[in-house]
Amino acid sequence: MIWKRKIYLSLTGLFMLMASYGQQNNWTLEECINYAWQNNLTVRSSELNKLNSEISLKESKFALLPSLSGGGNLSKSFGRTIDPVTNGFISTSFVSSGVSASSSVTLFNGGALRNTIKRNELNLDASEFDLQKAKNDIGVTVATNFLNVLLGREQLKNAKFQLESSQAQLERTKKLVNAGSLPMTNQLDLESQVATNEVSVVNAENNLRAATLNLKQAMQMPADEPLEVEAPEVSVDNMGFISQSPNEIYNIAMGVQPEIQSAELGVKSSELGVDLAKSAFLPSLSLSGSISTNHSGRARQLIGTQQVTVPAQNIGFVDGTNQSVFSNPSQQTVPVYSESYGVLNQYDDNLGQSVSIRLNVPIFSRYSNSANLQRAQITKQRAEITSMNTRNQLRQSIESAYNSALAALNTYNATLKRVAALEESFRATEQRYNVGDVNNLDYQIASNNLFSARADLIRNKYEYIFRTKILDFYLGNPLTLQ
Repeated sequence: MIWKRKIYLSLTGLFMLMASYGQQNNWTLEECINYAWQNNLTVRSSELNKLNSEISLKESKFALLPSLSGGGNLSKSFGRTIDPVTNGFISTSFVSSGVSASSSVTLFNGGALRNTIKRNELNLDASEFDLQKAKNDIGVTVATNFLNVLLGREQLKNAKFQLESSQAQLERTKKLVNAGSLPMTNQLDLESQVATNEVSVVNAENNLRAATLNLKQAMQMPADEPLEVEAPEVSVDNMGFISQSPNEIYNIAMGVQPEIQSAELGVKSSELGVDLAKSAFLPSLSLSGSISTNHSGRARQLIGTQQVTVPAQNIGFVDGTNQSVFSNPSQQTVPVYSESYGVLNQYDDNLGQSVSIRLNVPIFSRYSNSANLQRAQITKQRAEITSMNTRNQLRQSIESAYNSALAALNTYNATLKRVAALEESFRATEQRYNVGDVNNLDYQIASNNLFSARADLIRNKYEYIFRTKILDFYLGNPLTLQ
């Protein structure tokens, strides 16, 4: 029993270790985007739209096949009614039944069936592009919030570094004050600076917490679930700048962005809608056929004939003598019926078939066909406007993203130089402050300037990374920080 308990405890510890290891795994940007795709309601709605388009396409293809329907009935009649076999009135109860089947197929209807299939194929392709567009939108939103988390983490690290630097300087100042080398006001000023830096750390923690919550909401993840993102090593120097011009990026994006493809398919679908409306003005030709049979409990099967002797009968009297007059005996042929007539035998004997061909020529539709054609033409014009508007929006987005990326790069380079200069200035100021050549106010100004410049550098770095990744996304590349 002891060894069983040891095995149980060992397995339990192993499972707990594996579970804790799984919980401690950091989320990459790709994992966050995939999680959002699986849980986002807009994406799921787009998937249902695609499924609905698949059903519509299958339905339109099956419309080329003949239709087939069948039916049957079973009834019991009472009192005076019509015998379904003899069509004569009878006054008795009986059971009857019937079965039937019919089929029809459209031979020609102005190409409406074929055009419907083509249009549904275009709609299915468009729904696939709409699904990709929904995923892209969610991916950009998640990527934006992901980078905000990384930015918040870097800003928190910078705020903590500033706090630690102020605390270390405060400890050195306390020693100098106790030694009488510096006045007490220097210590008080640094204590105020430390308190200010502590507030900056708290604000940075709040900003990081808010950025993490925004990322969870973008992913449709509950707020109480743990989420630690993985911060890849991203260097601005290694990224470089997009070599293509905005116009070159736009030309590439025209062939890879799903909203453009969907808009173009919308125009083609609307053109087929016009052809469908025109087909209503053309004649249509259809072929149909049917088969039916029935049975009645009153029916009897004719099995032959027989000769019957009709005896002499009194047919009248002789006037005056009242002497009876009789007819001569005769032989007559009468039909002979069976005692029963089976249902299957009746179905076979009563079987009826029909084939018909129908031609329908539209002559006057009370303006309905003309109105439908005009609506289809308006729908086509709207689709063309939507396509042009989508192209314009894409061009404007690319131009704005390009200018923003260029501005972010220039700002980052300028801020990088500013940080380097302020670091040298702060180092010199700190050395002079330690020997008493610089007052506390100048030291705090130098420290705050360096802290502010580093915060701007971090912000500008992630701004440039985001803008560059957006341009890369327009070129058809997946959203990634690798």
